[in-house]
Amino acid sequence: MPARRNRILQPVGWLLAFCLLPGVLCAATQRPVMAQAVSEIPVSVVPEQPPYANVLLDLAPVEFPVKPYVENGVTMVPLRALGEAVGAQIGWDESLNAATYSKDGLALIIKIGKSTVSTSDGQVIPMPQPTVLAGGHTMVPLRLFTEILGYAVRWDEATCTVYISSPETRTLSGLWGFYALGSVTYSSWSDVFGAKYPYCNNDCAADKMEGLFLGWFAVDEGGKLTSGPNPTGFQKPDGWPLVILQARLHGMKLFSMYFADRGSQLASLLDDEAARLRLALDIAATAATEYDGVLIDFEGLGLDQATAELDRANFNDFLTKLKSYLDNKSLAVAVPPPTGPFKGYDHGYIGEIADLVVLMAYNFQDPNWPSPVAPFKQVDNAIRQECQLVNPDKIILGIPAYGVLYRVSDEGRASMVALPPSKDGAAGFPDYPDVSATDTAFHEGDICPVFVPEYLCNYVEWIGGGHSYTAYFEDTLSLEVRAMMAQRYGLRGVAIWRLGLLPDNWWAGL
Repeated sequence: MPARRNRILQPVGWLLAFCLLPGVLCAATQRPVMAQAVSEIPVSVVPEQPPYANVLLDLAPVEFPVKPYVENGVTMVPLRALGEAVGAQIGWDESLNAATYSKDGLALIIKIGKSTVSTSDGQVIPMPQPTVLAGGHTMVPLRLFTEILGYAVRWDEATCTVYISSPETRTLSGLWGFYALGSVTYSSWSDVFGAKYPYCNNDCAADKMEGLFLGWFAVDEGGKLTSGPNPTGFQKPDGWPLVILQARLHGMKLFSMYFADRGSQLASLLDDEAARLRLALDIAATAATEYDGVLIDFEGLGLDQATAELDRANFNDFLTKLKSYLDNKSLAVAVPPPTGPFKGYDHGYIGEIADLVVLMAYNFQDPNWPSPVAPFKQVDNAIRQECQLVNPDKIILGIPAYGVLYRVSDEGRASMVALPPSKDGAAGFPDYPDVSATDTAFHEGDICPVFVPEYLCNYVEWIGGGHSYTAYFEDTLSLEVRAMMAQRYGLRGVAIWRLGLLPDNWWAGL
């Protein structure tokens, strides 16, 4: 077998020092779930220079406007940044010269220059160091979040890293999955029901899931619905009635999903009032019997800025008509992040008319440069902006169950080899071109992927078959970290794109 090794690089300008640290866990081993002690979680960050501190919240980074620091043994953090990251409302009371914190019925008054915090019911709680202003930002002792708000904290001296774990006070109300056609290799059935079709295990993901988005319908070039073979691959699989039956037996909700992704052609279809009406009627008719609602996944609208406003108006009108035809059935709409290039979606209006809004916070990878599918900064920005436009109680965070594999030339040029399912990444990418032997190296520890907070996924690189490879892929831990982000922001739930790509027991930590 060709020699393979991990190398310490600076991808995307950031230093990764994964395998230099003790206790790092490989993706091929069993990872700890978030309920376990954070001391068991691998460290993959390096401080710039003391006394600055790295801060991870449920293994996800926190975007700080000024760096947390350590003074007299006390870690000081920006109140607004960390408070908003945990889903709190942070304000300022000019008359009191104090910051305010509000979440889940708890209100705090945090005065500048004081080493105490007051609660709304009159309690005064001492802090180890006074609150100060630094560059216009309120800096508070981290102990505020531990002793008052109930967060667990661990300090890693070697890397100047603070690990913060949320108290288990709220759980996601919805775990959804996209059920696509699938195949023998990537069957959606097995990820839901825990066995090969048509069998079902007693312990399976269906026991924890609220519902399925059934990707069995597409809009063809003529603007008509099809559930048969078509270029998109969204079609009803053989045995689809049994999927519905088993899902019902597990108490799941079922939404029929309708896919279209043709950019300007889709925009032209929606610009035809008669075609909009006919499509809305057809969708309502197909959802009339077996389903609890519909999910509209119309992608690519508004890439042309000249037509974006018209695209928004036409899509709004289509959704309005469809909603009126659905009677008591629910309407869900999948939307790209507001931060992205597609501006044909009126997020505010969609949030008003739809019962659920699926935020597709993934597919950020660069085809020509090694980069993850859904890194923290992009996902966090997408959630924050969507929450400003849509009630968080309606938002379902889309989570990718795939990664990206690059081949990198000696000159540094990169090309995408594949978008591997997460279960393939955990197995070492078996049966991939020039990579087929890495599964052995993964399990023998010669190649050791490591979870990277900034990427929200696993990162690994190696040399094999005469090529250099870089890969990013999801596993049960990365799925859980994303679910924890959704929980902190008070979102309605999460949806996995897609079922059939996941490792065994993928639902265990969700």
